[in-house]
Amino acid sequence: MKTVVITGASTGIGRATAEYLAAQGWQVFAGIRKEADGAALVDADDRIKPILLDVTQPEQVDAAVETVRAALDGQKLAGLVNNAGIANMGPLALQPLDQFEAHFSVNVFGLLRASQAFAPLLGMDESLEGAPGRIVNITSVGGRLSAPFLGAYTATKHAVESITDSLRRELVLFGIDAIAVGPGAVKTPIWDK
Repeated sequence: MKTVVITGASTGIGRATAEYLAAQGWQVFAGIRKEADGAALVDADDRIKPILLDVTQPEQVDAAVETVRAALDGQKLAGLVNNAGIANMGPLALQPLDQFEAHFSVNVFGLLRASQAFAPLLGMDESLEGAPGRIVNITSVGGRLSAPFLGAYTATKHAVESITDSLRRELVLFGIDAIAVGPGAVKTPIWDK
């Protein structure tokens, strides 16, 4: 059975991905920040295993890695879907700097933190059995085209595009692929949060 970790799986693209992969027979570890979100995921599909995984909290990332490592029982992780993200609209000339920084904390540094933490399970730890996994970074069309009032968000998505390209070239030595998926407009709760 293939195993995947999905960050930001409480709602939207992350939740849809978790439900889809669980229905396809994958073992899904769905990263959540609140216990109630985990209960809702299990209600949707009891094959989904919620784990506390706030990508801005190193101790939660480390604990999630250990939980997944134990479940893998010596096998490699098939996938990491970096989906956690925030989006707060506002004009860059007026948006408080702490809001801008929060975008980078979650969308960029959190994504890299998770990628670094799970890279050994994906294949950098060559003592594990099985085929190397892949990193799927959920970016956005905003990673290629900036838009007014979304400057903080699109700046992070531009960064994710670049990080993904670098990871792809660096991790090829271990057989680990890194890809960016940049959807256009998707109706998700991210815009209401």
